[in-house]
Amino acid sequence: MNVWSTLFIGLILAAAACYPTWQSIIHQAPIPIFPLGWAMTGLAYMSVFFHEIGHSLTAWFYGYPSIPTFDFKHGGGLAPFWGDGSFLIVLCVAALLGYGIYLLQGWLVMQIVLGVLIVLELTTFWNEDIRMGMIDFMGPGAVPLVAGFLLWRAVFDLAPRGSFERVLNAAFGFGMIFRVFIDSYGLLYNQVHRLLYYQQKGSHGFGDFDKIASRFYWLDFETVVLFWAGLAAVCLVFPLLMGLILNRSRNELDSF
Repeated sequence: MNVWSTLFIGLILAAAACYPTWQSIIHQAPIPIFPLGWAMTGLAYMSVFFHEIGHSLTAWFYGYPSIPTFDFKHGGGLAPFWGDGSFLIVLCVAALLGYGIYLLQGWLVMQIVLGVLIVLELTTFWNEDIRMGMIDFMGPGAVPLVAGFLLWRAVFDLAPRGSFERVLNAAFGFGMIFRVFIDSYGLLYNQVHRLLYYQQKGSHGFGDFDKIASRFYWLDFETVVLFWAGLAAVCLVFPLLMGLILNRSRNELDSF
């Protein structure tokens, strides 16, 4: 199966799984049971899984021990963390990233990425608003980043278990990004969805974007949501664009 067939099948599966999400968020329509309701639920929990991992990994990055969990009482998930941020943990994380730079000799781009992470960690740890804002954002931010990685695997045929896994990579990659777009649209233009987001977990303003907007006076809620949607757009376009460029380069070389 070639890359375009893989992406097309994944796109159709993702669109079908996301259709009930669109109906429930934008029109508050009842969710069908099977098969689209099951597909929507599976995709939702996949997004929650990476969302909470994103919170927890960023918390550890800034010295807070954290464990990601599902929230079966209110829905979604939670990533509680403890303490005031240990600089010892921060140094350990920086040391691990430095060791990664050593191991990745010959992979200059990855070495640069890890180096940037070390500098980011050591310079922003001292500002509580920045580190807490990063922890808040990298929950929802992890979803499009992981989705982009899955699309990259689908485009460049990096799935070791063959065509079926490659199609799943495409389906989950497209699906999680489409959910970000739908959720963003609902938060910006649907007052019911916005209110539900504001009142999640039986509280007020508990959502990640609400917390970020309240922490930085120069940011409003809508800007944070737009930045999230923009990140999703980059994660969607970049793997596809790179695949198109490299495929064109191979065709040009084959023509010689």
